[in-house]
Amino acid sequence: MNEPYSTERAREIARRTLDGDYDLLLACRDLASLRPGIPCVADNLMDVFVGVASEIDGLPIGAERRHWAAEALKSKDARVVDYRERVRSGVMTALQKLLVALESD
Repeated sequence: MNEPYSTERAREIARRTLDGDYDLLLACRDLASLRPGIPCVADNLMDVFVGVASEIDGLPIGAERRHWAAEALKSKDARVVDYRERVRSGVMTALQKLLVALESD
């Protein structure tokens, strides 16, 4: 993954999420995947996104929802909502710090 692409994509994800235009959990998953392409960002900051991404690995968010049965989605959706609210504050703070780190790069 090239650094300029990853850096710009990370900025876009952070901004959209902070503006409420992108799902918080999807943002964490996307940012975790960009980690190798943005080495300028401190590991402890990226660990926030990686940690959340690992916690949601088995949950139906994003495009993969279409592969889940409706009954299974009902059960999992409650977990998604609960987890999103539990991590919201920490992730939003991390997104703000990420933008600062990327702007100073």
